Amino acid sequence: MSAENLFALATVLVVFLALLTIRFHVGLSLMLAGMVGVILLRTTDAAVSTVASQPFSASADYSLTIIPLFMLMGVFAVHGRLAAAGFDGASRMLGRFPGGTALASLAGSGMFAAVTGSSVATVATMARVSTDAIVKAGHGIKLAAGVVSAGGTLGVLIPPSIVLVLYGVVTEESIGRLLLAGIGPGLLTILVYAVTIVLLVVRERRRSAAIEAQVPATVGAGAAGTSADATGEGRANDAGVSGVGDSDHPEGEGNAPTTTNRPDRAGVAYLAVIFLVSIGTIYAGVATPTEAASFGAMTALIILLIRTRPPRWMVVLKESVTEAVGLTAMTFLLMAGAGVFTYFLALSGASSALVDAVVSAELPPYLVLVLCLLILLPLGMFLDGVSMILVAAPLLHPILTEYGFDGIWLGILVVKVAEMALITPPVGMNAFVYSGSVPEAGLGRVFRGIVPFIVADVVVVAILILVPDIVTFLPDMGNA
Repeated sequence: MSAENLFALATVLVVFLALLTIRFHVGLSLMLAGMVGVILLRTTDAAVSTVASQPFSASADYSLTIIPLFMLMGVFAVHGRLAAAGFDGASRMLGRFPGGTALASLAGSGMFAAVTGSSVATVATMARVSTDAIVKAGHGIKLAAGVVSAGGTLGVLIPPSIVLVLYGVVTEESIGRLLLAGIGPGLLTILVYAVTIVLLVVRERRRSAAIEAQVPATVGAGAAGTSADATGEGRANDAGVSGVGDSDHPEGEGNAPTTTNRPDRAGVAYLAVIFLVSIGTIYAGVATPTEAASFGAMTALIILLIRTRPPRWMVVLKESVTEAVGLTAMTFLLMAGAGVFTYFLALSGASSALVDAVVSAELPPYLVLVLCLLILLPLGMFLDGVSMILVAAPLLHPILTEYGFDGIWLGILVVKVAEMALITPPVGMNAFVYSGSVPEAGLGRVFRGIVPFIVADVVVVAILILVPDIVTFLPDMGNA
């Protein structure tokens, strides 16, 4: 790269980070920063022309029709109260296990993510649905925060995933194969999270038993509560502090989880129907991803109407469509901004220079893979999952495919690590969403609760690297 191009690149990065620091919209930040770069390398007229044409170029792709359809499907599911139904059904199945309500929250997040494809929507919804139940079962809010925040990341990986769709668009990989490829890693993530929850609960039971064993027999229950509090994670004290607290002790486990008296079995069935219609048709080869998204949106609409009283139909429909339009507009604004930014990177030669520099370094392929994936974690300090993919995928994909890695497998790894960035301190977006939904949790406690799940995510990524068939077996079997 020439000195002029390097100066332009440095200036653009400074402008972009400065705009993010003052909380400017990410899409507009990308667009303005890219515009500055084009002005430095070309002319103002060229920059204006790029900004004028890029929104159309970014959106004039038939395959992108899948995004508003999946958005509609997810919003209809939210307004159809399917998250509570998933948690209720999972609570009744998993309540007998250690940490049953936490496991139910994880299962509910997985089911809800499978029909919304949104991490933020899953966290915000499940925080309200399951936090009280987890705390009343005898666990602390720290565990609830970790489970819900980590469970929300499943919306990025489990299809239908908007992030996977966008990855397919910017890298020209098969969207149908990417959506099928996310199922195996999504189920693996749920399994590893579940094991983490059980281990945390068992550890707390043992610690609680050890603390109580050290208390002299003559000391009453109040002293026992005080000793427990000395660990920093004690139960509610005698002053009546209950509900949301620091307690991570599971002695309340075994009590019936907080669910409705009348199980919403129909809601669980509806979740399964939406997933089968939207993803099963792709796997069966009877529909393209776009057609499957339309089937899923129509199914979710029918279910919403079934679960809504007729007088409120128009109100709920108006709210749902308005919300879906807003989410779609935000996504396409991000794509337009990323398009301008990516055009500048190509104009400056930064993309090709980066690929050439990495390849010429002759590093071991898997070392390059790990280094590229690690780049995504600090990006999570500034960007959401969609923005990370739009910025990073055009850069990382050509580097890694140059080493012969499978594009679909790479897509899942990149999205998985982008998912990790959503819960990685100091700016994990899901943590902020949870603390906003449950203010009494406190951001510091939320991050402490998330740490074990970050470790679990590292384990999942390692397994996916060692056993790539977990990613590729469904796409290879399907007809996408």
